[in-house]
Amino acid sequence: MTYHRIIEPITETRIKSEVRMLMPEDLSRIRSNELLDEAHRHRLAREISAGRWWRWLADYADQRAQRAARCP
Repeated sequence: MTYHRIIEPITETRIKSEVRMLMPEDLSRIRSNELLDEAHRHRLAREISAGRWWRWLADYADQRAQRAARCP
């Protein structure tokens, strides 16, 4: 009985982590940018949900008007 072994090279796919020391000003700027990004996402979410609310309200008002027009 013969064995055929294929040896493949192992490729390293390790995630390299890097540790850097940051100045307090850099940390403050990074945090400020994160807060601005978060505020922007919340603002967009409010605008989208407000648009849905007004569309729903307009549709509801239209349905009520149609029902009222059908009644004698």
